[in-house]
Amino acid sequence: MKKLKKLLKNKKPIIVFIYGPMAVGKFTVARILSKKLRYKFTHNHALNDLVDGIFTRGTYANGVMKDRLRYDLLENAVKAGISLVTTHAYSHNYVSPAGLTDPKYVQTLEKKLTKLGAQFFTTHLKASNEELLRRVNMSSRKAFGKLTDKKIMRKFILQKDWQTSPKLKNNLVIDNTNLSPKKVSDIIIRHFKIKS
Repeated sequence: MKKLKKLLKNKKPIIVFIYGPMAVGKFTVARILSKKLRYKFTHNHALNDLVDGIFTRGTYANGVMKDRLRYDLLENAVKAGISLVTTHAYSHNYVSPAGLTDPKYVQTLEKKLTKLGAQFFTTHLKASNEELLRRVNMSSRKAFGKLTDKKIMRKFILQKDWQTSPKLKNNLVIDNTNLSPKKVSDIIIRHFKIKS
C-alpha cells in the first residue's frame, strides 16, 4: 500500500493539449484519447460557453475571464495531480479582447504547467481548407453550438493563420486531412509514449 501511494505521489500529471483551427476535429480526437488513456476530458467550448453566458462575447471583460480561467483550470488540475486531455481553438494571429495572443497563451501555459511538474504534450492539428469546409457543417458540430456556416468559415480561412505553430519544446504537428480521429489518437499516444 505504501509503495502504491509513493508511486502515485511521484507520478507527474499529464496534460495532452490539442489545438488547431475550427472544424479540424480537436474535440473528437481528444474524446477518443481521454477514453483510451482514462484521463479527464475538457474542451474549449465548455469554458467559452460558460463565460459567454455571463459576459458579452468580444468584450474586454469576456476576454479577461477566458484568459484567466484557461490558465487557472489547467494549473489547478496539475496541482491536484489530474491528468487530462483538453482542446484549444488556435490561430497564430489571434489576439483576445484582453490583448493575449494565442502563441503567448500556449507558450506561457507550457512554462506554468511544466514548472508545476506536469508533462505537457501539445499537438497541432491541421487539415486542408477544403476539408475544413467539408467538416464545418457536420451534424456533430451542431450539438455544441459550434460554427456550421461555410460562408463564415471561408472568411475565417482567409483571415486566420491556422498553419503556423507556436514555439514549444515538444510539439507534434499532424495533418489529419486524410486520417481518422482514431488514427490521430494512436499517433499522439505513440509519439509521446503515453501510458494509461
